[in-house]
Amino acid sequence: MLLFPIGTERKLRAFPWATLSLIAANVYVYFFLQGGPQGSNFDLVFARLQWWMPITYMFAHGSLVHLGGNMLFLWVFGPHAEDALGRGRLMLVYFSAGLAAAGLHVLSSVLLYPEDLAVGLVGASGAIMGVVSLFVLRYHGVRVRFFFWWLLPYIFYVRALWVGIAFLGWDLIWALIAVGQQGVGGVAHWAHLGGFAAGAVWAWALRMPGEGAHEIKYDEARRYIEAGAWLAAARRLEERIANRPGDAQLHADAAACYDMVAGMQDRAAWHWNEHLRLLLLENRCDEAIARFPELVQRFSPGDFDPAVLMRLGATCQSRGEERLALPALMAVVQAHPDSEQAPAAALRIASLYARRADEEREREMLLRISQTWPHSEAALTAATRLREMT
Repeated sequence: MLLFPIGTERKLRAFPWATLSLIAANVYVYFFLQGGPQGSNFDLVFARLQWWMPITYMFAHGSLVHLGGNMLFLWVFGPHAEDALGRGRLMLVYFSAGLAAAGLHVLSSVLLYPEDLAVGLVGASGAIMGVVSLFVLRYHGVRVRFFFWWLLPYIFYVRALWVGIAFLGWDLIWALIAVGQQGVGGVAHWAHLGGFAAGAVWAWALRMPGEGAHEIKYDEARRYIEAGAWLAAARRLEERIANRPGDAQLHADAAACYDMVAGMQDRAAWHWNEHLRLLLLENRCDEAIARFPELVQRFSPGDFDPAVLMRLGATCQSRGEERLALPALMAVVQAHPDSEQAPAAALRIASLYARRADEEREREMLLRISQTWPHSEAALTAATRLREMT
């Protein structure tokens, strides 16, 4: 019977250079270094411990099947952990899990199997179990694809959370069964448990389980959207926004859902406003400018925050997009005349009219500034400009 993972349903965001580097290093050690005169020094043997052994044992393997199985696990789970961590932190998790695996293996041998202290420990499985643990906790809603062959080949999917429970339970059961027996046998189950524990510590320290929970809500929202259940989708997105209020795309997704629900236009406008505000804060001005013309045709100026409108108008003006700058700035003046941004917005409108050589409208706006906001700094500038025009 054969049973092993062959992939996941999740798509990678970047090419897994770090994972491939680890696989290449393991393959190189097995084929080109282990067979040499120093090959026996790669094992971790506590009875003749050398400083390099806690590192080199991770790259040594007992057979080609041992190597192939470990590299398959690393190739299936490593790239996704690399997506979540980045290359540098993946390496940190990998090696720290390998060290934790070696530490728990030696400790269990000292306490339970003293005769095994003279037996060498080899294999990347402890380090890989740290990567698997982190993957399970970060992407616990993702399904893992397994290949099974008994009488006939069969491929099936299992949620990552259950995969992690199964791996952890398997090693824990066999580690406990071996207690009191002579030696641990061919599989270092305590090393696997040590690596798994290290990966879990990293995952919790980096708050990855919460990210996985948020992604599950996002996936549920997408399923609701596909089914046309807009309000249910919006509520799922709201749950995710509560934990990630600074995600501009989440606000856009929620706004698009509320757009489809009768009587929820106020809620849609609020999310579109937050979407624009976050885009501007992130200096994604081109996206905000591209989105704005569509929104002003569907919502009234009063639906948007004056600070957002002012920033958008100023950005458009600085980029020479006067056609878009004018409605954004005019919305501040007309819909939010009591806001602190209104006098400055009116002054910018006057300068736009001046550039168009529309002296009549420029004068009207300058007079409006002087009459409506007489105590503002903009009023002083407007008065100076009016004197120059006479």
